[in-house]
Amino acid sequence: MSLYDQRLEADLVAIRTRLGDIGEQVLHNLRHGVQAVLDLDRRLANETLIKDRAVNQATREIDHLCHLFVARYLPSGSHLRFVSGVLRLSVAMERVGDYSVAICRVARQIESPLPDTVLHNIGLMSEHAGRALRAALDGFMAGDTDAARVSRGFAAQTAAVYPYAFEILSSAADSDPRPARDLFGALLVFRLMQRTAEQAENICQQTIFAATGERKGEKRYRMLFVDADNAMVSKMAELACVESYPNAGRIGSAGLQAATGFAPALLAFCRRRGIVLPAKAAPVAFADALDPLRHHHVIVGLGVDPDSHGSLPDRTAVLRWDLDEDVSGDEPNIEKLYRELMQRIRRLMTTLGVRDDV
Repeated sequence: MSLYDQRLEADLVAIRTRLGDIGEQVLHNLRHGVQAVLDLDRRLANETLIKDRAVNQATREIDHLCHLFVARYLPSGSHLRFVSGVLRLSVAMERVGDYSVAICRVARQIESPLPDTVLHNIGLMSEHAGRALRAALDGFMAGDTDAARVSRGFAAQTAAVYPYAFEILSSAADSDPRPARDLFGALLVFRLMQRTAEQAENICQQTIFAATGERKGEKRYRMLFVDADNAMVSKMAELACVESYPNAGRIGSAGLQAATGFAPALLAFCRRRGIVLPAKAAPVAFADALDPLRHHHVIVGLGVDPDSHGSLPDRTAVLRWDLDEDVSGDEPNIEKLYRELMQRIRRLMTTLGVRDDV
């Protein structure tokens, strides 16, 4: 090995070592922050707050090491991808450190022990989020894409606990006389655990990129168009979206109450355009279209407000479009309705960053 290669490898080892040290400190602070909440240990919370300053300093140092590496070696290929990933990881680590600080501040402010069910869910989310972050960091350090995928599984477990934990906290708020600030603090801890798991997912993507050069694919969305009965308008919006943006994601439609069949005007419109509906296709009820395990990114109400007809995940954006065109069903109005829907869909897709040529 040449002297140049020896120095390059030594600098890479130094960056990896420093990154590993930061990861250990961040995991340590996160664990202690949650423990301070569970035990109402203000002393532990204060000690952990102080330790975050070292994390901030260490992330600045590793940024400096990465910039020096680029200046010295002008790397390309896997070396450049690795350094790029480290720079992104340092940002993620600093953010998780900030989450630990916020959790410690909650621990200092809670006045009375939280309900046992709330404490149990904080502990459960902390365990899943910590395992996701640990697996993600280990995977990046080793360049192990399989470890990255394992981490994604732990992150998904964290996300699955959050809605249940939120319901438990809401029930406690209805029946528990303790100060509202304590319950709001617990809600913040839940959210920060979920954000930690999301940061672990980001690290997984950096691992895959550094190891293989594979970039994150175009964002795919789960979208649902909703009207009163799914007999015509919402189904037309679904068909228009799928036809013009076939790679946008999973697009569906539903009605607040499902009709017995599609409107004759819609069926005639499909025949004219050569759109073939599946033989068993039928209007779908809004309640049946919702998936409790996978949230929709966007739900569009067409003349209706879906938000007032069920409890929707907080990650779902709900829009309402009040259409200008009459939907009585005659042919001229059907064509105008289609054009208006397409104009609105194009604006929505532009906002979401979805292209029609991918």
